[in-house]
Amino acid sequence: MRSRLLWCSAVVVAALGFLVWETRRLAELAGRFEADARVARRAAADAEDRVAAESTGRTAAAAEAARLAGELATANAQLLGITTVLEARTAEMRRASEAAALARSRSLEPMGDGVRECLATLHDCLRAEGFGNQRFVAARKLDAEGLHDVEMFESDPDGLGVTFYEAQRMTAEIDRGRGRLQLRFFDGKRIVRGEAQDLPKDGWAIVFAPIDARMFEQRLPFLVQCEGTYPEPAAGGRRSTDVDPMTRRQWLERFDQLLAGAGTSNALRVTRFRGMADGCFLEAELVGTDAQHRVVSSAHVARLAVEIDPKAGVVSLWLRDGVLQNGGLESSISGEGYRMVLPKLDARKASDILLGMVVTR
Repeated sequence: MRSRLLWCSAVVVAALGFLVWETRRLAELAGRFEADARVARRAAADAEDRVAAESTGRTAAAAEAARLAGELATANAQLLGITTVLEARTAEMRRASEAAALARSRSLEPMGDGVRECLATLHDCLRAEGFGNQRFVAARKLDAEGLHDVEMFESDPDGLGVTFYEAQRMTAEIDRGRGRLQLRFFDGKRIVRGEAQDLPKDGWAIVFAPIDARMFEQRLPFLVQCEGTYPEPAAGGRRSTDVDPMTRRQWLERFDQLLAGAGTSNALRVTRFRGMADGCFLEAELVGTDAQHRVVSSAHVARLAVEIDPKAGVVSLWLRDGVLQNGGLESSISGEGYRMVLPKLDARKASDILLGMVVTR
């Protein structure tokens, strides 16, 4: 019995030792497995980080590539636009150069005898009617549409400035009934004190009135286009109200003296008239200029008078039966007429300057 107990104890001890050893071996094996697992997890995490970094890099690279592609497309479009503009500018400069060369070659060509005679006759007719501010210097041809490639200088009424007209075409129209000539310039420029202005689409008109329409029609039948009918001529040819050139010049000088001290916002000047009757100056022209000597208004009237109102102490220019142009607008003067106050003049001074040739209101 005792030996069996000893044997059982030995078996138990051996079994316990084996269990202890096996437990220790398993623990060591589990430790190694845990260490290997940690290493594997770290490697997996590193691998995931590398994959994520590579993915982010590929995304950034793709975005950068897309940005660069967009910038390249924009640059190409801009380059194409610049090239188109340069080509258009080059073509425009070529056309302008060719046009300038053609214009220079034409300018060197002498005017034909017919065109030269037309301009000389037009000058003579205008001077005969008292219009001496216009001077034509060139024209290329004359046909049913008028004069072509016209160049003209026009002096300001005060003689201190010049306007240059350069037009591809000019027409001349006569109103027989009103005794009026209109020169209209198309497709060109009007140069005023160095500033070039394009002519309006419907042309720029210069009006001369009153004129002897019959003389223009007879001497320039190849240029003027006429409309209307002539009024009945006065008996004896020259009208009794007309004044001779010397008398007309003296009265214009008196008007210059009168209007120089008139005190109006714009300088006024009577540039011409044909005759005198009943205290009035007949078929007169009045021009207004600003401080820069630019024409800002004009009037062509059948009667012009200096009107005085002794009671009110007012002196006025009284315009009747005609046309007033102011600021590019044209209006008719009829009925009671149109009065322009001369604020710095008194009745006695006005009457003295004009030798009593005034109208009392």
